[in-house]
Amino acid sequence: MPRIFWPLLCLLLLAGCATKERPELTEADQYREAHESIESKNYLTAIDELKELEARFPYGDYAEQAGLDLIYASYMAVDYPATVVAAQRFMRNYPAHARVDYALYMRGLANFNMEKGLFDNLVTSDKSARDMDAAKDAFRDFERLVARFPDSEYAPDARSRMVHIRNQLARQELHVARYYARRGAIVASINRAQYVVKHYQQTPAVEEALAIMVKGYERLDYPKLAEKSRNVLALNFPDSDYLDKDRQVDLAWWPDEDNGLLSLLTFDLL
Repeated sequence: MPRIFWPLLCLLLLAGCATKERPELTEADQYREAHESIESKNYLTAIDELKELEARFPYGDYAEQAGLDLIYASYMAVDYPATVVAAQRFMRNYPAHARVDYALYMRGLANFNMEKGLFDNLVTSDKSARDMDAAKDAFRDFERLVARFPDSEYAPDARSRMVHIRNQLARQELHVARYYARRGAIVASINRAQYVVKHYQQTPAVEEALAIMVKGYERLDYPKLAEKSRNVLALNFPDSDYLDKDRQVDLAWWPDEDNGLLSLLTFDLL
């Protein structure tokens, strides 16, 4: 019996130790663990710990800081949708917090990066040809940041990114204008070009937009409107590559009338 009893007793003691639950951490200890995970760049672990902290202590002493850290950890984990959600929740819960500008900036930054493709960090890609909804959201976030917090430390970078986004949005309009022109939809192409001139002034896209308007009006046989657009182009871009020495507009991609019809009938395959 002693030979059987003592091994069984040892097994029971070991089983008891194995099933012993970890004591619950205090709010301060749990926040310290989450902060240490961030410091060691274990962002996924930090996210889980911060969410647990928020669930256990929704009105605790570390709730506000945990919300800010969750925004940061989500962004560093390249989870941009989660970053947007965390930033929105923080601004909703603490609208008068001193770091609302940070939350707004990070939401804009997450939206700014939302549309990046898998290979964007490896090759240069023109995002203006793709859907720009996330970029528009980012622009609104940065615009709101600059308007509400003009002296924020994040305002200069927000303004710089707004310029970049406007350039991209203007280039997207040019993509559509070219698409319509190649398919013979000249009126639609002119409308897109006019939109660029009206809404995206001081962007590089305005130069080509004016050239498209000249070519479009010439195609539609509106010489006065074509000349007016040509004068605006020459006045604002006297060294434009789209103007030859005789002030004739040259667009390399602009389709001939027959080619435009062929492109329309063949879905741009020929």
